[in-house]
Amino acid sequence: MEPIQTLYERAPALPDSLPPALAAAYDGGFVVPDGQPGERPYVLVNFIESLDGVIAYTQPGEPYQGTVGGKSDSDHMVMGILRARSDAVIFGSGSLREDKGHIHTPAFVSPPQTEAYAAYRAMLGKGGTQPISVVMSGSGVIPLDEPTFHTPGLKAVIVTTAVGESRLRGEPVPADVDVRAVAVTPGGEVDVLAALHLLANDYGVRVAVNEGGPLVLASFLAAGAVDELFLTLAPQLIGRTAAIPRRSLVEGVAFSPQTAPNAQPLSVKRAGDHLFLRYAIQK
Repeated sequence: MEPIQTLYERAPALPDSLPPALAAAYDGGFVVPDGQPGERPYVLVNFIESLDGVIAYTQPGEPYQGTVGGKSDSDHMVMGILRARSDAVIFGSGSLREDKGHIHTPAFVSPPQTEAYAAYRAMLGKGGTQPISVVMSGSGVIPLDEPTFHTPGLKAVIVTTAVGESRLRGEPVPADVDVRAVAVTPGGEVDVLAALHLLANDYGVRVAVNEGGPLVLASFLAAGAVDELFLTLAPQLIGRTAAIPRRSLVEGVAFSPQTAPNAQPLSVKRAGDHLFLRYAIQK
């Protein structure tokens, strides 16, 4: 793994906020606040994109064409830190279909750091647990054979609409997977704030990491429910055409100059040719 170097940090965290192995790998400490009881969780977002803003070569329904930026072990290590810090990992049902077999735990994405992630969760008082996998789906059309729903020790919650819940009643949902219907938006999609309050009140989630995809991220931004963005900038220019409209970071919402969220840089790190950017999203 290429070493990470800190280039800028607005407010450096103490190195002992991470276990020594992770502090060395991350080149410093890592601190995020907890959401408060009765409020929504503190929400982190984690993505990788190319220099021209593309997040995936592959279009929905196409065979896998490779990862933006290639395989960056440093990027995976940082993703694991965010998962280890969080009580829940949130993602859309499209992510299950497009990234088959992926399990949203810290060690899955960066196996060499398995012990360090476990030590970090123990430091946080979460020892012996994994972050909850939270799948968001308005329709309830979900590949239930995915290991997300069959991994021992991994709690999975499907957050959906009344329509989705009705559909899933006729599907082979494992007994220990929760299906929870929440309020919907005028467009019939899952209401983000209702989902987050459900996670906070019923599952004790105080910090969550949103891993997308871009439609899920857009819905969180539109609801004012993103606190920080962790964006890995990959050293590639990928391009798009009318026939290949590759996805960007935010899809499905077009903000105006008056409503577009602003971001404040918190840190810039580098590993090889990849940049690791951390922003606070201003409300």
